[in-house]
Amino acid sequence: MDKSWMHADRRSKEFELGFEEFLKFAESNAVNIDKISCPCKKCCNVDGFSVEVVRDHVFYYGILESYKVWRWHGESMYDNGVESESESESVNGDPGMGENDVEVGESEDEEMSEDSNEFLKFVEDGDQPLYNGCDHTTKMNFLVESFSWKAKHVVTDSCFGDFLELVKGLLPAENLVPLTTNDAKKTLSVLGMDYEKIHACPNDCILYRGDAVLVDAEECPSCGVSRWKLGRDNIPKKNVPAKVLWYFPPIPRFKRFYQSPKTAKNLTWHDWGRKKDKMMRHPADSPTWKLLDSKYPELGNDHRNLRLALSSDGFNPHSMQNSLYSCWPVILVTYNLPPWLCMKRKFMMLTLLISGPKQPGNDIDVYLQPLIDDLKLLWNGVEEVYDAFRGEYFKLKAVLFWTINDFPAYGNLSGSVVRGYHGCPICVDQTRPRRLKKGNKLVFMRHRRGLPRHHPYRRQAAAFDNTIEEDLAPVPLTGEEVLARVEGLNCEFGKREESTPRVRIVDDQDRPCWKKKSVFFQLEYWKDIPVRHNLDVMHIEKNCCDSLIGTLLNIPGKTKDGVAARLDMVAMGIRTELKPDVSGKRTKLPLASWNCKLDEKKIVCGSFFGMKVPTGFSSNIRNLVSMEDLKLSKLKSHDCHVVMQVLLPVALRSVLEKPVRYAIIRFCLFFKAICAKEIDVSKLEQMQADLVVTVCQLEKYFPPSFFDVMIHLTVHLVREVTLCGPVFFRWMYPFERYMKVFKGWVRSRRHPEGCIAESYVVEEAVEFCAEGLLNDDASTAGMPENSKPEVFHASNPLSAPTMISVYGKEMEQAHLCILQNTEDAKNYFSEHMELLKLLHPRFAKDEKWLKDKQNQTFSAWLKERVSNELQNSGNTVSETIRWMAAGPNNVVATFSGYKVNGVEFYTKQRDDMRTVQNSGVSLVADVMLVSSAKDKNPRHDDMDFYGVIQHIWEVDYYKFRVPLFKCDWVENVRGIKVDELGFTLVNLNRKGHLNDPFVLASHVKQIFYIEDPLDPQWSVVVRLPDRDYKGFDSDEEEGVHIEEQAFDLPFVETYDDIEGDQDSNYMRPGDEKIYVMAGSSTSSLNARALALRTKTKEFLRKRGRSEVANEEASVGKAATPRRSPRSTKVVVVDQTSKDAPTKADVVLPRRSPRSTARTSKDALNNARVGPAKATQSKKSVASKKLSFGSMSNSGSGKRKAGKSKAGKSKAGTMEVVESDDEDEEFEADEDEEESNENVTGGMRLLRRGMVTMSRVNRRLVRGRKLKVKYNDDGEPVGRAAKEMQSYIGVFARTKVPINVKDWRLVPLSVKDNIWGSIEEAYVVPKQWKKMVFASAGQKWRDFKSKLTTWYIIPFMDSPELFQFPPDDYRSIHADQWQEFVKDRISPQFQEFRQKQMARRKENKYPHRLGRKPYAQLQEELAATVPAGRKLVRTTMWKAARQDKDGNYLAPQVQEKVDEIDKLEKEEQEGKRKFEGPVDVLTTALGTPEYSGRVRGVGGFVKPEAYFHLPKRARLNLDARQRIKNGEEDSSSVLAAERAQWKEEKAELVGRLVRLESLLMGKDKQIVESPKSATLINDLGSGQGSCSRLDKAGVGGNEVEGVKAIKKKLDLEEGKLKTQVEADEVTKEQAPEKPLTVEEEAHVMEMAQVQSSPTVQRHHLVIDSLDNIVAEGTIVEVGVDSSSQTVHGVPLAAENIRVSVSKCLVENALLPVPIRDEIVFVSDAIGTCVAWPKDWVIPATAVGNAKQAPRKYGRKKTKQWVDTDKDDDDLEHLPADLPPALLSLSKWGNEFLKDRATIHTKLSKDLFGTERKIALFRSDLFAFTNVQEVAGDTIVMYMSFLREKLKESNMLNMIGFVDPSSLGVGNSTDRSRSFSAALKRGKPGQFFLVPYNTGKHWILSVVSPSEELVYFMDPMKRRMDVTTDEWRTIVNQYGIPEQIGDKSCGYFIMLYMREIVQDKEQNWTKKWLTRGDEKYTMQDVDVVRQEWAEYVLKFTSN
Repeated sequence: MDKSWMHADRRSKEFELGFEEFLKFAESNAVNIDKISCPCKKCCNVDGFSVEVVRDHVFYYGILESYKVWRWHGESMYDNGVESESESESVNGDPGMGENDVEVGESEDEEMSEDSNEFLKFVEDGDQPLYNGCDHTTKMNFLVESFSWKAKHVVTDSCFGDFLELVKGLLPAENLVPLTTNDAKKTLSVLGMDYEKIHACPNDCILYRGDAVLVDAEECPSCGVSRWKLGRDNIPKKNVPAKVLWYFPPIPRFKRFYQSPKTAKNLTWHDWGRKKDKMMRHPADSPTWKLLDSKYPELGNDHRNLRLALSSDGFNPHSMQNSLYSCWPVILVTYNLPPWLCMKRKFMMLTLLISGPKQPGNDIDVYLQPLIDDLKLLWNGVEEVYDAFRGEYFKLKAVLFWTINDFPAYGNLSGSVVRGYHGCPICVDQTRPRRLKKGNKLVFMRHRRGLPRHHPYRRQAAAFDNTIEEDLAPVPLTGEEVLARVEGLNCEFGKREESTPRVRIVDDQDRPCWKKKSVFFQLEYWKDIPVRHNLDVMHIEKNCCDSLIGTLLNIPGKTKDGVAARLDMVAMGIRTELKPDVSGKRTKLPLASWNCKLDEKKIVCGSFFGMKVPTGFSSNIRNLVSMEDLKLSKLKSHDCHVVMQVLLPVALRSVLEKPVRYAIIRFCLFFKAICAKEIDVSKLEQMQADLVVTVCQLEKYFPPSFFDVMIHLTVHLVREVTLCGPVFFRWMYPFERYMKVFKGWVRSRRHPEGCIAESYVVEEAVEFCAEGLLNDDASTAGMPENSKPEVFHASNPLSAPTMISVYGKEMEQAHLCILQNTEDAKNYFSEHMELLKLLHPRFAKDEKWLKDKQNQTFSAWLKERVSNELQNSGNTVSETIRWMAAGPNNVVATFSGYKVNGVEFYTKQRDDMRTVQNSGVSLVADVMLVSSAKDKNPRHDDMDFYGVIQHIWEVDYYKFRVPLFKCDWVENVRGIKVDELGFTLVNLNRKGHLNDPFVLASHVKQIFYIEDPLDPQWSVVVRLPDRDYKGFDSDEEEGVHIEEQAFDLPFVETYDDIEGDQDSNYMRPGDEKIYVMAGSSTSSLNARALALRTKTKEFLRKRGRSEVANEEASVGKAATPRRSPRSTKVVVVDQTSKDAPTKADVVLPRRSPRSTARTSKDALNNARVGPAKATQSKKSVASKKLSFGSMSNSGSGKRKAGKSKAGKSKAGTMEVVESDDEDEEFEADEDEEESNENVTGGMRLLRRGMVTMSRVNRRLVRGRKLKVKYNDDGEPVGRAAKEMQSYIGVFARTKVPINVKDWRLVPLSVKDNIWGSIEEAYVVPKQWKKMVFASAGQKWRDFKSKLTTWYIIPFMDSPELFQFPPDDYRSIHADQWQEFVKDRISPQFQEFRQKQMARRKENKYPHRLGRKPYAQLQEELAATVPAGRKLVRTTMWKAARQDKDGNYLAPQVQEKVDEIDKLEKEEQEGKRKFEGPVDVLTTALGTPEYSGRVRGVGGFVKPEAYFHLPKRARLNLDARQRIKNGEEDSSSVLAAERAQWKEEKAELVGRLVRLESLLMGKDKQIVESPKSATLINDLGSGQGSCSRLDKAGVGGNEVEGVKAIKKKLDLEEGKLKTQVEADEVTKEQAPEKPLTVEEEAHVMEMAQVQSSPTVQRHHLVIDSLDNIVAEGTIVEVGVDSSSQTVHGVPLAAENIRVSVSKCLVENALLPVPIRDEIVFVSDAIGTCVAWPKDWVIPATAVGNAKQAPRKYGRKKTKQWVDTDKDDDDLEHLPADLPPALLSLSKWGNEFLKDRATIHTKLSKDLFGTERKIALFRSDLFAFTNVQEVAGDTIVMYMSFLREKLKESNMLNMIGFVDPSSLGVGNSTDRSRSFSAALKRGKPGQFFLVPYNTGKHWILSVVSPSEELVYFMDPMKRRMDVTTDEWRTIVNQYGIPEQIGDKSCGYFIMLYMREIVQDKEQNWTKKWLTRGDEKYTMQDVDVVRQEWAEYVLKFTSN
């Protein structure tokens, strides 16, 4: 059948004709002509309609093009008539199956639903093998497992696509692996897991759905806003919606639930698997469930009908990147499932996703409408739903029970008012709160209404709110009553601009209780549900916890106490003795009953600080405690949950008065009782009564301000538990965790909702397929591994085992413990007991004696008994008893940790080293209780045991192992007690049960102990709640067992039996007071604050009022005649103008934040300066907002992110706080009060708070570091560097005392702490410690300058303002501030300040960079410099002084720029030459450089680093002053500077010469002329080993040989003591250019040439014997070739001097080029060059294979190895070679013949110049046989180490020096090479310098910036020298000493390897402290393996 028309245009004739044929086909096959499945894009074959409706739908919405097989309309799903061959499976015996139930088979295809047909087709396609011949997995298995892996590990789409591409390439051809992620998603998309995108009005007015007019509308008919997104030109983008609702239809997803047999079975668990008694464990036990079942029988008759709950809340998908964005998901959960499944991620169904950026707020009903429509359909019933478990169809119905939200969202969904006088949605208009006059807040205190009519509390007026309570508690309204009251409410949805401000209603009776009629009332059954919207216990508990802890510890910003709270009590006529004391300089508050004393705060915080809890119980409590501030902070929701229910009652045991303490503990334990997993319904009424009494007790002892709406809501929680079931089914914890998963799905910030939708659909499909395709034990993202029963019950060790041998009594106790707890051994125990009674009739009735006897003899008896029984062929001995009877192995494995049933247990020793406590255990055991030793009638009962794990054993029975805990148990009689609050306390020092220390690991429960604050000898036992349900097996008859029973509130004496008022003293005894700072929220009532305020006003008046009129006129347009409640007071002070206004109250109308900010900015700019002062505005300091204490509270507090916007101006600061959402305003009240309480009384001038770099702290918590990048000058660049500088500033401002006079006087410990903090947050090399210190010092000085100019100088005539530190910087100590102010107002500082200001005015050429550093400018300009050219500092100097248009505003700058351009042009033309620090810029400016910085480069680049100078003294400033005064010409000063630079350069060369001499250990005096003979020494760079000394006569064994060699070296090298006269070295002059051939011949003559050169023609080859490139002759000299130079370049030991006479290959390169002068062979004709000796072949040897090639080696002396020795045998290799070296040797034996080499060209970055390196066969032989190491061998390893540095991003930290450049030539040549290497280095970089003294390899590590040399001799000799140039030479004693006589080279390689591997570069400290460590041959083999692996890369050459 042709189906191509489905892809045609709907308006075309082709589509019309094709669709009509489709309708005819559908009608002919339809069972019901009125219910044809609709294939449109909206219905997707889910709904069925008549032919006319289907036609309209398809032409309106379009047809589903992926619908290729018309399976829903009669087309067969099998091609070519192939039928399904799947066999049916029987499900007999499962719950719910009857005799007549339908089985699934071939004959039932016609009766199966269309959904199952689609699924069968999907499975058939997935059953194909992954590739031809694959028999272990299919295509679908691969897709499901790979997508499950993707979801679990949050793998990105791009990474997953690469993974698919990799797998597809690895498998055989024509495999079925999708090539891309999209292809894989398309394969799963046929499951129908789809979603709809519904366009919405940006103002939340409507959804563009429903009727055709609305669907096609271009703009909102309600508000007129365009439907489409506006572009940058404000033109709507067609077909790009401004806002989208993502809708995931729930009906097809519910159908899929029932297509899984396992899920379909679990969906009826509430009927057959639930334990039915008087306990409440599940919503199915609640009255709500039963009420709806009885009221609507059709719902309750079929247990497959669904009961749902809905939750919605907003979250920011961008985390902290964009705090203004709010995305709202709507999630459904299904209560039919078992408790351990219904709240799992797999069964939490996302139905709606409301896109941001604004939250929907009260308009959420608009977005809920599609879901409500589907809920209506589900209520009416969905036909033809297939139940795969029972194999039948049924009609599915569903009912929504309630919603679950936090309190603000509660109001949005229910329509209730959740703030103000009717803030309680249960009490509604009977809430009756009270507004406090001074605190201006509503409090909820009428809880006595819930007490019995004649309760004493009702008559006690003064103890509460000074009223007698006679009213009863309000009765909650029913659903029908609520519906009747909201029926007439008309709510117009949408957010619009308000032309007039909102008006507050004054009369209480006129305040509405609801904002709207909830959309849920469209559901028929909604009015019949008792609790429609749940109060979230999670948020209520957190708010109560924060209020309690903040008030008890008096935490600023969190406490509900304060001056206002005390005055409100006085106004109410209660507790008047607690009124504030305003006498004296400071306001004092008496300690009230709710205030902890200082010692008590220390006890409470100390108790929290010392708490250690088990793994996974909570976060580390210690991190939440500040012992310095005595407070708890940063508590998350779960932290508050744990603290409230468990930890706080223990911490308060020894503080406060007993009635107050007991009331708080009872309140905490109420939350523990109500959050239990198992609720005793019969105790709920008493729980409610106890709670009301507890809250009333809190009213007696806490201030009225404590009782906000959150405290009040607790009295309604028991009612909801009674009607709805356990709390953990109805709180926000699982939904909050799920929203965190949503955040992780966001890949694109532009389309967060799209990322979430796509990821959810894929995960949903994977979860559905995983049930049928994966194993039952396979874990997915929705059902993690720890939720599987087999994982939950698994046990495994958590540490490596330690084997011990155990014998005697201890092993017998362990064996007996296992036997007693083995089920198979019970019969043997009974048999043995009967035998004992027969053998000892005298004690037959003495049960205790018999038990003791049995314990002594049972093991031996059992062994004999089982042995005899096994001799019988028909024995029934179990496998377990057979192995146990034989006894355990005496070798026991012990562990420090063990996981049992998902719980981690540690030993006490491991606990002591960790921050958790996992060693506490408890055991309930059946024990024999006796009254005395003579008691012969004991009784059996259960007893609790408490202990601590000391050891963990695994007892081995050869066939299996049994884990045991060996514990120290607490004595039960005197070591355990229970107090009146129900706490169990144990004395861990009283140990008992010493004869029975063992217990099976599976029998104990984990507990933990908290030290009792009352008595440290006792510890409080804390039992852990079950982490999950144990009843995973749903087939158990008894159902699910929950060990946590209902918790009863303990009964305590209330001390309130007296009728009426009673005298109570609410003051704490003692003289301790609470001192209130003058800037508190009620400072208007404080005498000192009033005085300070008056002084400030007087000061401001002195500045004049001339601009007040101008300011008021400028803001007149922004003002309104009447102040709105949300207007903002703006205070603007211009400190630079004498006519500044005193205070400007600018009243702004309520409008959009953007327009408000713009209007206010203009107003403030106009108010900044008057017309007369306009010309002076450039010189004035920017205006600042001035606030003292409560003078300006607006904007001083923290504002919730996304809930306020502030408009800012350059002149002043304006803060405008607006909130369009009522819930946001509700949450903002608490924050505002927090800010008012937490002030110091000092000045406020900052428009924002002090920078704290909180994002860095968040990274630290996560353990993340940022890597800082550096430019070539060593300056930090990039975003990380910028952030690091700010972070340094934070510590400089907060950690360094401001009263220190100079940065150099700051204690080193403070500086080290700053450096340590920077190291924790950033990856910074150790060498930059000084830079960090310099940056911190500069920022510290800037901070002190800011304090001076902002807070001191403008107010010097009002010293009263200096009494307290600025409120902007609360880290400043008061004493330091006073000393700092005293110094700054002194005449001496004022004089110094005037001088500095004069100096700043002399700066003629100021830059315009602002805060941007020169390093950032350099990074920007580097991109504009052509390749190959260097960015010079003149370019940066000019760019730093340009404006954004590239102009120079100052004429003097333009003049200098012209001069710079002129000098640069002269330099390019060769007319002038500039070098050193006297370059173009210095010459143009006419003044020399400072000693501490370089102009035009930046503050962190020193002149010595930039110009390659040694450290110089500070420049004499008198010379600069003489130039400015005209006393001296700048040219003479610069000439002197140029001369000084040349001297310093010469001195630097001399220092390098002396350093080289020190390193080489030479003490020879070196004197030579420009043409003197080259001094021949015994230094070499080739193969050198101290073994040659042994061959010179030092023999013996290896150890003695090493000692003798060391002694020999010391004698020959003079113990490495070197004294070189500086004047002789500096006189040494080396030729600047290479010697000519004639000069070199003269050199040879002066060196006493032993014989004239032998003239013989030779072939010069490269790489191989066949590659002849030239002809020449060898020039032999009677001295060792390793000491010669050619053209000033060291000849090296492996080369020979040749004279090139003929070039045979054009453009052939020299193997050893001579600098940059002679590179090609053709250029070397007629001169001498160095050539590798193995590449020089006599002409007669060519063509004669039998003639052995000549070897040109060293002379046979006792010092060198005999060159005739066979040193190239690579066929007979040593044993145990490293694998890579073995492969390399075999390769070399085959290919390294005829002088072939392994050669490569080293990177220029290694030594600064390109260098060719070649390894000969002899080099490989030496390395294979651990002989002496050649220089090129070490160079090859250095190249390998450089690659490792590159991988670790450490190239700027470590450099290398070529050893061949240091081993030959005179000292000048060597110093030149060494100097060139050091000049290439980066600031802070150190260099690895291996070198050979001719007999021995030594390593030196040189740090030029620190002037340090680390000397490392494998012989562990030391360099005993002193030098003035280098600060110190450190001998590294911690290095391992060499082994043998040939290993020095290998040890050098090991030293370098260890240094490179140390990423933190702490090797110096480690080696000094690690003692006598040695390298073994295995360590050497590691180096040989790495070297060989690296060399193998070049064997292809």
